[in-house]
Amino acid sequence: MRCKYCGRDMIKTKTPFKRPVKGEMLVVPDVEVYSCPGCGAVYFPEETIRHTGKKIGEKLIQVAKERGRIKDEKEYLRKLQEQKQIDLEEAIKRGEIKKNDDVPLKIFT
Repeated sequence: MRCKYCGRDMIKTKTPFKRPVKGEMLVVPDVEVYSCPGCGAVYFPEETIRHTGKKIGEKLIQVAKERGRIKDEKEYLRKLQEQKQIDLEEAIKRGEIKKNDDVPLKIFT
């Protein structure tokens, strides 16, 4: 394969493919490319493009699942914080705990 810019022979190599995708850095190791030693142009073979596209799709699914888990954990912590606040306020009303400046009314702030 020849470089369309300078006409030199291209060299087939493997290199990591790094791109930010939806706020996450996507890294696909060992992507086959043709690189020109003369001008530095890089060409991706069609098979490499298909393979890399598949890896990007897998990464997006993984990111979406991870964000879903984080959202669930945040919701759980928010509910836990609300319950702790209610329990603390009820304990103060019952006189089990005396309210003073050293005891915070909000937990997990």
